[in-house]
Amino acid sequence: MKNFKLVFIALISLVMVSTSCTKDEDEQVAPQSGDLKTGDVILSRKTDYGNDWIYYSFTEGKEVDSTDHTTSLTWDIAFNRYNVRTNGGESGNGEGGAYDAGEVDFSSVLEANDSGYTVDDTIQIVEAFTGQGVDFMTSTGNDIFKGCIEMQHGNQGPSYEANDHVYVVKTANGKYAKVWIKGYYSEDGTSGFINMKYAYQAGDGRRFE
Repeated sequence: MKNFKLVFIALISLVMVSTSCTKDEDEQVAPQSGDLKTGDVILSRKTDYGNDWIYYSFTEGKEVDSTDHTTSLTWDIAFNRYNVRTNGGESGNGEGGAYDAGEVDFSSVLEANDSGYTVDDTIQIVEAFTGQGVDFMTSTGNDIFKGCIEMQHGNQGPSYEANDHVYVVKTANGKYAKVWIKGYYSEDGTSGFINMKYAYQAGDGRRFE
């Protein structure tokens, strides 16, 4: 009888320890911040001067067609040379906008602001180069990105450098992405190809981790 009691007490103790460990392990599981999608892309082509834009969807993770960008919600960001649009304001019917987080490490931008986004407005872009100079035209875009690619004049012709700023973009559907415009060259060294790294929070919230 005495041995039975000892075995019973040992079993009860084992169950209590096991339950305690399970609880501790459950408490150590960090809550999920959402479905974070990342990309590191070079756009498929260089755009012409004038109203020639490449549209990109963070949701799809690819370039998308947008015949009527003003009503379509399928795109989040667009590029013409080194001009940038977001899907909001004068450029579209989405909730888009952007702010400049500055020249910081991409990994250091952990959360998007809940306010303070600049929406697209009327801007001037290059329409054509002529023998007499440059012709400009009116278009729409987001001035926050002005200077994201800077042209430098040299003896060998112009070169292009990124300002290495990280931008936070509010998307067409009101979610958030952080974007680092890394460069302006294709893999073979041809200029005019936007290089972009991004992290897109597809879930709820504004966290980028």
